[in-house]
Amino acid sequence: MKKFRMFIISMFVLILCCGCQRNVAYQGKGNIILYQVAEDGSHLESAEYEMQGENKDNVVLIQELLDCFKKRADIRDFQLKEKQLTIYFLSSYYNLDKIDEVLLRASIVKTLCQLDGVEYVEFYVEEEPLTIDGENVGIMSKLSFLDSVGGEGYTQEKYVTLYFSSNEGTEMREISTKLTHDMTVPLARLLVEQLLKGPDEISDANTSEVRDTIPSGTKLNSLTIRDHVCYVDFSREFMNMQADVKGAVVVYSIVNTLCELSDVSKVQFTIDGEQQETYGDVKDFAGSFERNLDMVRGASKG
Repeated sequence: MKKFRMFIISMFVLILCCGCQRNVAYQGKGNIILYQVAEDGSHLESAEYEMQGENKDNVVLIQELLDCFKKRADIRDFQLKEKQLTIYFLSSYYNLDKIDEVLLRASIVKTLCQLDGVEYVEFYVEEEPLTIDGENVGIMSKLSFLDSVGGEGYTQEKYVTLYFSSNEGTEMREISTKLTHDMTVPLARLLVEQLLKGPDEISDANTSEVRDTIPSGTKLNSLTIRDHVCYVDFSREFMNMQADVKGAVVVYSIVNTLCELSDVSKVQFTIDGEQQETYGDVKDFAGSFERNLDMVRGASKG
């Protein structure tokens, strides 16, 4: 995974807009967990924070919490609409280094999403969506960040299940492996990147009976999760199917892998931002897909 840092943004989806939901009370009885970047910049710290005012107006609550971050970032404005919060930063935001930036972003999103009136957050710098290494960060939620964001090495080990094509290309096999997870990168993106790299890159599993599933040259343009739907956008090369691998095997290798995550129950695909009606033998490729183990050799259907 050469470009872990480049992909910090893709999975963090936020939409912050204008103040429609001003009368929704925050959770709890005056206290909230405030996440902030540790003084040494190595991890997030959390502490109980008592809201100062008695006003339950969401706009007032958001402003109070955002004021807790003003030492680290220049926040110009924010808007709230239909539980989607957009925060506008001054251009100095881009002066943050990559670790400081992702930790700050995690601290703000994890703090603000505790309010009943805020479910999603999006960052803007001046009037443009936040981009990292040329990619839009997009909409974020509390599920966009691990509880343990930061810390020594910024990595953790996690057991995951990946689905690859059988050698015949007509069904799938599941591969369980332990990945070292860069905690600044959304796990969903990491899993798709592993599928793109293929089974030969998995050193601790028997991969003799599986093969690459996704067509060679395919790039992951973007990946976001919202309301338990994972939206995956691939480059045009994804349509260059291997003649001996069924379309349904390709599609469900991705869907089943992503649906192993607790915050994903459906997957929807686009190609260079556009929907496609079919993908090989898959006739409704424009729709959303749920987990399906029918083509997984030896899988329990229960």
